[in-house]
Amino acid sequence: MCAHGGRVQLIPKQTTVHAGGAPVLRETDLIGAPILGCAQPPSPGSKPCTAVVSTIPMSGTAVKVLVAGLNAHTQTVMGMTDGVPPGTIQVIDPGQQKVQA
Repeated sequence: MCAHGGRVQLIPKQTTVHAGGAPVLRETDLIGAPILGCAQPPSPGSKPCTAVVSTIPMSGTAVKVLVAGLNAHTQTVMGMTDGVPPGTIQVIDPGQQKVQA
């Protein structure tokens, strides 16, 4: 979710590796993801969040887990939005808590 309550629409770019029945998100999967329902009101000095523009390095990237050559995201991943002023995203419900191999 963004800091204003908008929901990030997750669109995994790989469908081979799953955890808890859902595709694992990788390092680049959040970039460009749409955000729906941001409550930031539009004004001359503000704009609602509509997309994720970046993830914060090492804020939830698995260093030793690669999926199709990219690091997997973990439940602690954080990112920045295109809102004005820029907003942040955080995981509210990761779905799967642990992965065992």
